[in-house]
Amino acid sequence: MDFSQKIKTNYRGQTVTRMTKNLEHFYEAQIKVLQEEIAALQGQQDNNEREITMHLGGGRMQDALLVMTDHQETGKSQRDIKAHLKTEIKEMEEDLIRQTKMNGIVLANCRVKTMEKSNKKLVQQHRLTGHCSSIDFMVEFELTDVQEDTTLVRTITDLNIIMDSTEFKDLSTFVSGAEDKRDLLLFFRTVRRFSDRCEDRRRTFQHFQEKYPCVVSLPGGCRAEVMLIQSPKLAGCALTIYWSIEVTSEGVITPKIDLVTKMPEKVLQLDRKVVENAPDSFQSLLRILGVEASIDTIIQAVSV
Repeated sequence: MDFSQKIKTNYRGQTVTRMTKNLEHFYEAQIKVLQEEIAALQGQQDNNEREITMHLGGGRMQDALLVMTDHQETGKSQRDIKAHLKTEIKEMEEDLIRQTKMNGIVLANCRVKTMEKSNKKLVQQHRLTGHCSSIDFMVEFELTDVQEDTTLVRTITDLNIIMDSTEFKDLSTFVSGAEDKRDLLLFFRTVRRFSDRCEDRRRTFQHFQEKYPCVVSLPGGCRAEVMLIQSPKLAGCALTIYWSIEVTSEGVITPKIDLVTKMPEKVLQLDRKVVENAPDSFQSLLRILGVEASIDTIIQAVSV
């Protein structure tokens, strides 16, 4: 082989080597792009699965989970998984019904979204909607799990509570305090007790309206704070029961029932002192007889 042939051979070898290296770099770049796309799709799938809205009731939890497994298993194995999931979900729904009866909290919708995920930290955004008796609510909060050695530390890092502030204005101060303290348990516990007191007031007002339809009226309905007692025989003679339910920022609930009088001048001339002392006398009756007996006494006195 002469010198020129050696040069040609070396040139071809170098060219092949460069082409091989270029192809390797090209394939490595393509593989890296594909790996990134796969990771992004897996993360998107994880978020999509976590963001599935699960309506509690009507079998929709079953449908959601079954859809998630349809693309993973086939044949008899798939049927076994579905049967197992149905059994587990049925048990969960039965447990949910028991819990609802115990605490009065009914969750209608639950949504979870993963905001951050690593080996030591998980941040999820939760949204719960539901009701307790006649009180509707929506709660949004971020739950952060941090792994510290062998201990898992779980904290609520953000809390937002949405309610009808016009209908339940007595709760507005408490809700603001619960949001500041990020105390979700205190919120649910207080809402349950508050709804119980509201239900007591509703039953009492409705009872007297049905018992004395010609004397008792409820201008705002049986769930409002006001009950009006009017004399059927003396025009202008009326008493008003104001029944509010106060809630402190710590969740302490205190019913407050007051009597306000409205009497025509000719009644005041008969015994002004008795009319002026009626609110204090009503408070004494409450302490001695209780709520229903005290209100019944007042209604009978107006009806005479």
